[in-house]
Amino acid sequence: MKSRRSASLIALSTTALALPGITLADAPPTQSTASYKVSNYSEDDLDRSESPFGDLERYDIDVHQFKLTSPVGRNFSITLDANHETMSGASPWYTTSDSNGEPLVALSGASGIYDERSEVSLSTSYYFDKGTLSGSFGYSEEDDYRASYYALSGSRNFNGELTTLSFGYSYSSDDIFPTDALLFNRVVDESKSSKSGVISLSQIINPTSTFQLSLNISEQSGFLSDPYKLRDIRPKDKTQIAVTNSYRHFMINANAAFHANYRYYHDDFGISSHTFDASWHQNIGRSVRLIPNIRYYTQSAANFFTNIDDFQKSVNEYQSSDYRLSSFGAISGGVSLVLSRGQWAATLNAERYVATDHFSAYSVSRPSTALVRYNRISLGIEFIF
Repeated sequence: MKSRRSASLIALSTTALALPGITLADAPPTQSTASYKVSNYSEDDLDRSESPFGDLERYDIDVHQFKLTSPVGRNFSITLDANHETMSGASPWYTTSDSNGEPLVALSGASGIYDERSEVSLSTSYYFDKGTLSGSFGYSEEDDYRASYYALSGSRNFNGELTTLSFGYSYSSDDIFPTDALLFNRVVDESKSSKSGVISLSQIINPTSTFQLSLNISEQSGFLSDPYKLRDIRPKDKTQIAVTNSYRHFMINANAAFHANYRYYHDDFGISSHTFDASWHQNIGRSVRLIPNIRYYTQSAANFFTNIDDFQKSVNEYQSSDYRLSSFGAISGGVSLVLSRGQWAATLNAERYVATDHFSAYSVSRPSTALVRYNRISLGIEFIF
């Protein structure tokens, strides 16, 4: 089916629109696409000075992802996603202090931790003359966690199809049942739910530039604590707000595109964050694309974060030593290589991520000892038929 967009979009090639967030095509796919991607995520070990006893090895995760998208008639498409991951390693269990009052962390023990997670989702889209309507549902399960979810989304084009208004809503219901609950006196069975709404406005500025502004509001309720930490008590409700700005510009003479994104986030745990990322999409000939990227992230600490657990506190007092709730900053960078030939395409990605309190744009009164550094590498293959 011929695209319903105006001819002014020709310069906005797939290079300029390679990242998610800006959608400028509302015609259904004319061919089926199957893709497979394998990834490895590996966290650096802790230093012995941070954890004076026990294991130092942290998480290592292998992920396999399969996706199939196919047209159904003239106006429908259907997509099947299936993911499987295996995880081994350890995570922070509790924190204490040394003789000088400096924080130390104890890991849960790498030798005994192994888990698998499987997820499958099915989605479909209907394409109108000036918009789309989509729906999806999915299910995820692992040894101690189970989640089912659904999502609805749609879009509508205006202003001579230069402006797109999009919306979305999703809901997830999760069950938590720690495998060693009785051994460590953890919760036996808990649940939580999440609902999220998003609205966005995409604008074609000129034949080579686009901009998008989006607002996302999410609400979580239920058991939001970490059952695998010895002393982790969080509020049972959390509201999250995020505003994202995305800009794309395609440079015809350079045969390349520049992508820039900024995101502001705030929740009622007291965390605020800023995310900046940029990437350069360089076409090399007709079949090669090189994509270097860089990202900076910084956040403030949750109101109840502590870097040294206090086991004397009442069970009604909020407290968490989870490093993800601390004040810190992170810089990551990577490169992607995309090779395409005929009906085939292959993508290789490599990323390095480093988090530390020294990178934080916010004040850090209680630095975490367990901030993550990791490497991630992935290889994907796509076939159009």
